[in-house]
Amino acid sequence: MRLTPMPAALALAILAAPSARPAPTAPAAAVDVRQCGARGDGKSDDAPAFLAAIARATALKVPVTVPMGIYRLGKPLVLGSVALCGPPGGAWNADIDSMPVLEPSRHDRPCVTMGAGAGLKGICIRYKWQAEPTSGPAAVLVTGIGAYISGVKIMYPWDGIMTDGVNNVGRLHIENVFMVSPRNVGVRVTGTWDVPSLRNVEVWNAGPVPRGLDKGIGFDLGKNDLIRLTDCFAFAMQTGFLLRDKIPGCKIEGGTWGTMANCATDYCGYGLVVEGENTVSVSGGTFWDHAEGLVVKGAARVRMAGAEFRSNGAPAIKVLSADHVALSGCSILRPMKEYLAPAVLLEGGRTILTGNRIDGWGAGIRVNGAASLTATGNDLETHGSPLLEDRHTAGGSVRTDIPPQEARP
Repeated sequence: MRLTPMPAALALAILAAPSARPAPTAPAAAVDVRQCGARGDGKSDDAPAFLAAIARATALKVPVTVPMGIYRLGKPLVLGSVALCGPPGGAWNADIDSMPVLEPSRHDRPCVTMGAGAGLKGICIRYKWQAEPTSGPAAVLVTGIGAYISGVKIMYPWDGIMTDGVNNVGRLHIENVFMVSPRNVGVRVTGTWDVPSLRNVEVWNAGPVPRGLDKGIGFDLGKNDLIRLTDCFAFAMQTGFLLRDKIPGCKIEGGTWGTMANCATDYCGYGLVVEGENTVSVSGGTFWDHAEGLVVKGAARVRMAGAEFRSNGAPAIKVLSADHVALSGCSILRPMKEYLAPAVLLEGGRTILTGNRIDGWGAGIRVNGAASLTATGNDLETHGSPLLEDRHTAGGSVRTDIPPQEARP
């Protein structure tokens, strides 16, 4: 049998013909909320589209993407192991509107609840109130471990970002967040078993909501294991940073163990308040406040280096009780001569002052009651007031290199 060679043109045509089997479809890289029906016009209720996108993305194990727009939400969003992401921003989110906006119309539940492994990135959450609220939910509630929040802006909430106070939310990571005028608390973190972090988070209480300094907490910290705060800032809140063993409404109790680096307060009533059995190391930063820059009470252990405390109408440092408070290389300033008060007021506990600059109108250091002071190598200027007022009683002690003629009872 003789085989006839196949013509070359026919062979090329067969090779070029499409295969009978369809090419495999590439897996989706993300689920866009617009593909699920979201309009982003600021009028339609886009919650059903968001919920559908979240369900689809969770099943596919991909993120949910949110294009620019204003999305009204009639229902809260719940994220499991999925991320809700806006477009990559080209500007810091404080003064430039560079992110899609979520506007929750319900004010009885969080806008976003984040479970274990959830992510929130490049999103603005903005509240509109019919009247000034007296209570409300958190904009973002974290209920599980490993949640990640980055590049987020939250405007006019009752509470900003909160952990639920019931579950372990360890490995929580919050960074590059700008918060505008929270009515109650900016960021509350408690119940973190192992190394949560907050970096470059600003809680900014300035217009258009008129509110005095009689309430509001910038950062509220409860039970945390080695929490790390870096470059966090609170402006015009009653208390900038509050560390306490018991937070009302939280089942989890216990103190914070952690560090603060280059954190700051400005125009707050109080800067850093440490209550209960907390241990914290603070390096750098400035605390410019109307009342005390640092208040310590309880069995706390507080170590501070290279920070500046500047108070208007109260002592810059006030220790009511403590296991120990140690300050070294700090600036402790009381510049307003209209209000005479000691720069450092000690009512109890042990305080160690080494190599600080203490400058104020009023006594440099006042020791009352059972307080104990060790002070060496400090540079004091009091503009005619005594450098040291030693009024300690039984149980207290004073050890210092301040010349006796500069110390008064």
